[in-house]
Amino acid sequence: DPEHRPDVVHDLRVMPWPFGDDQFKEIVAHHVVEHFDSLLQPFRELHRICAKEGIIYIEVPHHTAWFARDPEHKMYFSYFSLDGHIAGNKSWITGKKFEWVSREITFHKFFRAVFLDRLFNRFPLAYERFFCYLFPAENLKFRIRPVK
Repeated sequence: DPEHRPDVVHDLRVMPWPFGDDQFKEIVAHHVVEHFDSLLQPFRELHRICAKEGIIYIEVPHHTAWFARDPEHKMYFSYFSLDGHIAGNKSWITGKKFEWVSREITFHKFFRAVFLDRLFNRFPLAYERFFCYLFPAENLKFRIRPVK
């Protein structure tokens, strides 16, 4: 939307992106990647344009969030959705990989008030398997670094 006065206007579905290799030390993808059909090509581009010591911040709706089912969203995410793109994890995904800096499940203020956010972030597998539909999350915050 031109009203936001961006520095660059580009359809992110069109590859390659109009940025140089290793151009950015920090990349913020705030509620962006859920709009892609697949993560494979965008993650190759993120890997290419992010500097070796750079950080990529990705925030997406958790699959249980009330707003995750927006008609424009093509993908749904859990705490473990990016694991295939992480170096050292066994996966069918090959090529450019990343390393974790951090990841977090965020919750509505009511769940934070009773400290469920701390419990579920400490035990994310139990949360995703047994509790996510009883206590829906809001967002996932991922911080990754390219392995170069």
